[in-house]
Amino acid sequence: MTGHSSTTAPRTRRAPKGEKRREELLDAALQLFSLEGYTGASIARIADIVGISVAGVLHHFPSKVALLMGVLARRDEVNHRIVDQLQSEPTLRSFLHGLQEINRSNATAPGVIRAFSILNAESLVDSHPAWEWFQTRYTAIHRRMRERLEMLVEKGEVRGDVDLDATIHQLLAMMDGLQLQWLRFPGTVDLVARFDGYVAQVERDIRP
Repeated sequence: MTGHSSTTAPRTRRAPKGEKRREELLDAALQLFSLEGYTGASIARIADIVGISVAGVLHHFPSKVALLMGVLARRDEVNHRIVDQLQSEPTLRSFLHGLQEINRSNATAPGVIRAFSILNAESLVDSHPAWEWFQTRYTAIHRRMRERLEMLVEKGEVRGDVDLDATIHQLLAMMDGLQLQWLRFPGTVDLVARFDGYVAQVERDIRP
């Protein structure tokens, strides 16, 4: 799971009780999505976990699609904050460090990453309700990373002959691919160490 989406709708102001219930529903949806995927999860099961009626769920989220979007957007908000905090300085080190910190954050939330990975794979079918969200997300992430790297080329932080698109594709593939191996073999795959090692290699390869 990488970067953040620029298409997340701003949250409206809610009463504390309503916000608490909303977070409980998102937690329950995340739990079910991580076990059964979007297709297998049901609003009735989510309602049971939280201890309210289906009507109570629909009061906060009018459909299962709305719950799905809420789960995805909430995780991207975490990554958004990480990137904003770490990439204020236009340097190659800060750019790569932001990716490393996102990966470290992901390593603390296997349930979230499991759900995200399942939904990502399910949404490869264009009839899936998250198809457009993931398409837009990866397109936006690639665009932002490309803009950042182009600026670093201009500053002399990245060599001018580097294939920027290939570098971005490889970084994203390594992040997503390592997450799958880590989820499958958590005892033998060190998600943080493996990605940090790869980032060090990338930094050596693209610096002038």
